Formats: sequence, C-alpha cells, structure tokens
Amino acid sequence: MDFLSSLDKMEHNKVGVKPVSPSSTKSMNQTPKFLYQKCRCPDCHYAPLTFLSGECRCSNCGATFPLRQGIPVLIRHDNEVFPIESYCEPANESFKRKSLGLARFIPSPSVNLSHRRSIQLLAESLTDFSPGYVLVIGAGRQKGYLEDFFASYPQIQIIYTDIDLSAEIDVFCDAHELPFIDQVFQGVIVTGVLEHVMYPERAVVEIYRLLVDGGVVYSEIPFMQQVHEGAYDFTRYTLSGHRRLFNRFQELSSGLTAGPATAMVWTLENFALCFAPTVLLRLMVKAGVRLTFFWLKYLDYLLKDIPQAMDSASGTYFVGRKDPSVYTSDRIIIERYVGAKHLDHL
Repeated sequence: MDFLSSLDKMEHNKVGVKPVSPSSTKSMNQTPKFLYQKCRCPDCHYAPLTFLSGECRCSNCGATFPLRQGIPVLIRHDNEVFPIESYCEPANESFKRKSLGLARFIPSPSVNLSHRRSIQLLAESLTDFSPGYVLVIGAGRQKGYLEDFFASYPQIQIIYTDIDLSAEIDVFCDAHELPFIDQVFQGVIVTGVLEHVMYPERAVVEIYRLLVDGGVVYSEIPFMQQVHEGAYDFTRYTLSGHRRLFNRFQELSSGLTAGPATAMVWTLENFALCFAPTVLLRLMVKAGVRLTFFWLKYLDYLLKDIPQAMDSASGTYFVGRKDPSVYTSDRIIIERYVGAKHLDHL
C-alpha cells in the first residue's frame, strides 16, 4: 500500500472522523465464544464451524478456512475478487502502519455532520438488548474510536469484519456473503462500504438476514464524491437511492453526512490530480490541495439544514430498524425527496 492509498483508506474508514488507537478497557472476553457459536460456513452455510489451532473446518462440506494471525478468514473458496489463498501470504504490515501514520498529518477533505449523532441513536436503540451484539462491516481502522465510544454501553459487544489485510478486525469476510447464522446481531454499522461492493442490494439483504427483529442498522454512502478506492469503487447514491436500498427498514433518521463544501474540496483535489501523472507528483498535489483548501469543508456546518444542499451532498446516512411489517414503496420514497429540484413526470 503506497502513501496515496493510505490517504484514501482513511477516507474509506470514516469521513471526517480521525481513527484513534484502541484504549478502551471494556472487556471483549465474550467475543471469541460468540464467534465460535455463531459463525457458519461461507461455502455451504452449515453451522457451527470447528475452530482448530490453525484453521476453521466445516464438518458438513469438509471445507477448511485459514487463520491469519489468529483471525479466521471466512471467505468462499470460489471468490474471484478476494481469493482465500491470498490471505495465507505474508504482507508488509510494518509498511502499512507507517503509511497510515504519515497519512494522519494530511488534513481530511471531509467533515461528518451525522456520525456521532447516528452512533448515539444506534446505541440508545439497543438498550433493551442485553447483550447487544453489533457487527461492523468494513471496519477498517475504526476499532479504537468505536471501542472508546461504546465504553459507556457495557452491554454492547462489537464484532469487526473487513476484507482488507490492514484492518483491525475479528473476522475476514466479504459483505456479499457474511459468515454468520440468521438473526444473530442487534445492530449493524456499515459506513463508507456499500459503494465498494459490486452488489449493494445483496449486501443489504445479508444485513437484513443477520439482524434480529427490532435490530438497527446505521449506513453511510457517498454521493458527490470521486473515486477513492480505485478498482474497488462502484456505486454512488442520492438520499432517495439510499432510502430505496434500505426500503425494508423503518427509517429512524436520515440526511447528509457531508454537504456541498466537502464535495467542492473533493472536486478541486481530483481536478488537480488530472495533471499529476506520477505517484510522487500525485502525492504532492493531493497534500497541497488538502492543506490549501481543507477549510472549505467547514462551510457545511452552515449548509447542513438547507434542503437545497441535499442535491449536492458529498454523502448521506440512513439509520433504520428492522421490522418485518415495514416496506417503503417507491412512490413514498419519491414523496420524501429533500432538495430543490422538485419535478413531476405525471
């Protein structure tokens, strides 16, 4: 992973939230036991798996899954994008940590107007569950921040997942095929992830499957934001599209994570990068633009309550509760549109 990739990886982890090293003293002793009991085979969906010293094994189909530094790699054997054998190869972890450390000195181009409020809403919505298990999909390096935040909610236990080798997680897995039995989580956090999966609808079906009735999902997806994960960047959503994706959930809250000012900084940066053909020059341009224009993003605090800003939001969020009786029709989603471009094709 080069330095430019490290900058982009930080945006993938959390828009406008600085990763923090784990410092919480909250016990996670229940996590291994939980994983042993609730994981299922990615190939045949049989559960439970048998955890051995160096691998996981399915007693139904005979498939084996490696452990990378003690972390199970529960990915289908026919996964073309993330082949399971790649997780058995050594990686330059020290270089990745160094790159991510240097990247922290460059200002983020983004703010996040909703993250802490939405995490608080999710946590408060889970007070009736004890324990309450929360799955973080695409956790990246959010673990320290989330552990500190949830330290005041001792009944909440967090399971971290990702496909990235540099992530701080409990399980390597693909969001299209989450290796857990049905209705086992009370909460799901999936922020800055669904734009990077090939089939977002399939990932949301998986989220719905894993949540108990009454469970809560918190999602963030970019809209007016350029490519930041290279070949692993597929989709963008308006707020209406975000609602459509989660139309089987009762909406608790939704809106913009970052507005037009953040989108402007992203645009300036990517326009300048068009004239930077080499890695070194791209690094210099990216750092220069962020150091020069990072202050623009704070204008989003003035725009956050203006409906017109939603039409050019950098990203949106959605917090919803799983309720089998809920289905939000396409017509209702259109009627809930927030913005300035009101049209009627009928």
